[in-house]
Amino acid sequence: MGSSETGRYLYWSERRVAEIAADNGIRLADRLSWTVRAAPQGIGAELASKGTEKLSRREIALRIEKAIGAQAVSLFESPHPARFAKGIGRVEIARFIGGPARDKGAMFHVRTTNSRGQRVDLVLFGSMDNFPGRLLGPSDAPEDGWYSSAWHAIAELVESCGTRATSPWDDPEALSVEVLNLALHQGSTGAEEEHQGRPWTRGYTLGHADDSEWFAQIYTDVALTDGRWNLPGEMSDAQRILVGAPVWLRTASQDSIVRYAEMRRRAATPRRRRIPFMR
Repeated sequence: MGSSETGRYLYWSERRVAEIAADNGIRLADRLSWTVRAAPQGIGAELASKGTEKLSRREIALRIEKAIGAQAVSLFESPHPARFAKGIGRVEIARFIGGPARDKGAMFHVRTTNSRGQRVDLVLFGSMDNFPGRLLGPSDAPEDGWYSSAWHAIAELVESCGTRATSPWDDPEALSVEVLNLALHQGSTGAEEEHQGRPWTRGYTLGHADDSEWFAQIYTDVALTDGRWNLPGEMSDAQRILVGAPVWLRTASQDSIVRYAEMRRRAATPRRRRIPFMR
């Protein structure tokens, strides 16, 4: 995957990085730092160990991507379930709310299309504590609007890494559709058309990051059966839905991040009426 040499990690999960490294034999030990000094005989020079330097997040990410290799899908051409996925593009960020006042963490939505024109949606669930510098926080989103009645089944799916699903949500397609419904409509009030293409008007939404690199661990990867679903609005062309957890999200620059709290503040500020100049 191509990437910029400079950037900022908007989201970074230390726990998932460590688990992936341990499970796949990826060495993330600190590197030795060397210095050059004169040889004792005064002829030539020799290298001497100066100590260790902590690997940067970027170095760790590159090691993991290299080791995981083709297991991390990016083109979504293969019908086989993905274990890891990566890409570059827009990432929508919100909170995941489970019932009244039950904050279940962060939710990310990525939408892409493969070369066959198949629509692919990824919905990822993580922790609000994994935003370095806390650029985005729970207070950035109003606590208002619709939340899914299937939140408990979605939370179970995520917490079990895709190994458990509670009846009546033990149908993988039905639960995946509900996860996508959550990502696109949580926090809605009134008609769906009022929020379409305007996610900042919904409750619990935090912002989006444009042209951002992301790497994710995938729990479930479901292709919807042709003709089974008659989905409305933004969901209508959904064909493949992946659910998992973000490992990291890296933005190209500060300008790549759009905070919906700022958009809401601007929208709420009354515009001053301009009085025409009179001669």
